[in-house]
Amino acid sequence: MLVACGMVKGKGEAEKIAAALFEERINSGQFASDQFYSDLFWENTDEKNWSDIKNLVEKAMGSLTSYSLISWNVQSKVHTGDFSGTFVVLVYATTYEKGNGTETLTIHKPLSGDEFLILGHHFNSQQIQELINQGIEQVASKSDF
Repeated sequence: MLVACGMVKGKGEAEKIAAALFEERINSGQFASDQFYSDLFWENTDEKNWSDIKNLVEKAMGSLTSYSLISWNVQSKVHTGDFSGTFVVLVYATTYEKGNGTETLTIHKPLSGDEFLILGHHFNSQQIQELINQGIEQVASKSDF
């Protein structure tokens, strides 16, 4: 039972990070800060690529207006290296000015750490997919690549 209590506590702590991220985006009307993302996120993410992804989401969807948790999963893992600790996957239904989507956040607290931070962030919506498809079509139609 202690493990289950710890898992629920981990979920609650991770939800606080997600809420802070989403509320900041709602209040500012944009992706104002990357303060909620872990060092491991940045070690594995190109800053220019991340900026492009955020711009694509804003272009396709507009500003975030609301969010609601629709599913979650908590796991504790012990490995050698950086990927030990508690992992919480939170899936949110998100509403934007131009449509709806889902966002999946993987939030991690290392065994030796004292805070949860975002390790992974995935966006999904019809509008985003349509923009991606337009880009694929543009590149595929070029004759000089």
